[in-house]
Amino acid sequence: MTLNFAKSAVAAAVLGFGAVAAQANTTDWGNHDFAEVGAAVVFGSFSDYFQFTLNPAATVTSTVVANNNLNILNITAGNYSLWSDGGDGVGGAADTQIASFNFDGTTGNTFNSLVLSTGSYFYKIEGTVAPGAFAGLYTLTSTLAPVPEPTTYALLLAGLGVVGFVASRRKPV
Repeated sequence: MTLNFAKSAVAAAVLGFGAVAAQANTTDWGNHDFAEVGAAVVFGSFSDYFQFTLNPAATVTSTVVANNNLNILNITAGNYSLWSDGGDGVGGAADTQIASFNFDGTTGNTFNSLVLSTGSYFYKIEGTVAPGAFAGLYTLTSTLAPVPEPTTYALLLAGLGVVGFVASRRKPV
């Protein structure tokens, strides 16, 4: 009798988590380090934001992985998007979407690599936990690579010019 009650209590708790209303979390990474990682266990419908600033400009590579495990962890209608913050707060009317990808239990992960200028940005991860699943789980990884300065390209071109000049002055043997 006690065992059946315990099973019923666990089942009710699991169903209660599955019926949680929409949730939204905002994480501020500040000035983006070489690598940033965000992860979340989500319930119901969710919209999570990861804010960051870039200074100087950089190539930003990001990956979202949805860890789906049958009906235990499963996200449906997932969407990952990268936005330029227009200065009116995360999700404001002045924000500009830069990239967007859909993901779910079959696609698993998305990947994006873009050169971004100095400024404020945010990732938006949203979706819904699949009916009957206990929860959803995803991870977001964002890394930086420096963008070469214009002087680097000028130096490269000057070096190629010198090599060409020297080659043209050589006497044929």
